[in-house]
Amino acid sequence: MLKSKCFSKKSYVIIGMGKTGCSIYKSLINSGAVVYFWEDNPKHSKKILNKGYKKYSPKISHIDYVLPSPGIATKGKSAHKLIKKLTSKNTKQISELDLFQLYLENLNTRKKIKIIAVTGTNGKSTTVSLIYHTLKKNKFNIQLAGNIGNPIFKTKMIKKGFYILELSSYQLESSKIFQPDIACILNLTPDHLARHNTMVNYGNAKLNIFKNINSSQKGFFDNSSILKKLIKKDNHLNKIKNLKQINNKRIITKNLNVNQYNLLSNDQNYRFSYEVLKEVGLSSNKIFNAFKSFRGLEFRQQIIFSDKNKVIINDSKSTNYHSLIAALKKYKDIFLICGGQIKSSNINILDDSLSNIKKVIIIGEESNTFYRYFKSKVATVYVHSLDKAVIEMNKFMTTNTDFNTFLFSPGAASFDQYTNFEERGRHFNKLISKLIK
Repeated sequence: MLKSKCFSKKSYVIIGMGKTGCSIYKSLINSGAVVYFWEDNPKHSKKILNKGYKKYSPKISHIDYVLPSPGIATKGKSAHKLIKKLTSKNTKQISELDLFQLYLENLNTRKKIKIIAVTGTNGKSTTVSLIYHTLKKNKFNIQLAGNIGNPIFKTKMIKKGFYILELSSYQLESSKIFQPDIACILNLTPDHLARHNTMVNYGNAKLNIFKNINSSQKGFFDNSSILKKLIKKDNHLNKIKNLKQINNKRIITKNLNVNQYNLLSNDQNYRFSYEVLKEVGLSSNKIFNAFKSFRGLEFRQQIIFSDKNKVIINDSKSTNYHSLIAALKKYKDIFLICGGQIKSSNINILDDSLSNIKKVIIIGEESNTFYRYFKSKVATVYVHSLDKAVIEMNKFMTTNTDFNTFLFSPGAASFDQYTNFEERGRHFNKLISKLIK
């Protein structure tokens, strides 16, 4: 847990008491601050209250800071009502990342600590895990936090080493002073538009990761046109000379002798990780040696079974069309299971990625978009649940002797039927384990 005297004797209201909110509350309390919480869900609010957390009341006369958890809207008409109320009374709004920056700035050993921050639409978890794996192999002291693993304020305090952070647009959106030593934006494709409304807003939220880096720090970004345009239009960002554009040329994975299934679609993750690790000071030889032992993450094009006739892949982390495209382009003779909570109506971007599909099984509450799209292009059926999809898959599996790829890559969020993509992925694995004994 992170603690600092710089937080003491100040008062805070934390809005949203999920893992992040609870970790910040405990950190601030242990730092000597006065802390209250607000939780919109009555049942969860009561549960938190019973654990000894103090609930905010309008009767409290003064609050120094209001700190919304990442899932809480902070801008425009959708901004949380308590944020509006408190900031109208001169309470300052502060983000999780800016609170972390204050913590860092008050460390005596700040110069011995480096912050590596990674954002993007797809590939964040794999990239930070790859960086973590490589630094760990080379005996560095490191903490991995953010959207993956522990919340930032639940990590261990270190005097020397690296904090590697996976960051979402929600975390970056209201950040003002956060200043990583090495920052990456892997890519930018449509996602979270219900929150950000437009791609420009979404992109600008991501670009906050670069706003405060100085001449001794480094930023890496994908060469997608929208990022380049947004940087060019930003009078501050287009003057930062230490932002490096990473192109799409496959120059990293050709050096790796790894399983073909873990290779091609992760090329961007390897390229960004390589640039970050070179910036840290590792030699190419040490980087590639560590890369070769990296085994990837669960539910990211994870091979859960293979034999001479088939390979079964769990890609539950595929929560948007672009991650689905990456899988469709990678494999051949595909029996596809997809569907879930749609993030974008622009499904036509799949048009150039259909040639390897044999059949599509659609699941989920929101089936119409997928069904209308696929039914005129390839054999398609809608079965609603993942259980029924695996039964349908088994019928195809037992009546076809040719080699096939059975790919579970939803291309949509999981929240219509599951708590998260991990729960969805575990359910698929469980169904397959019963099928193949």
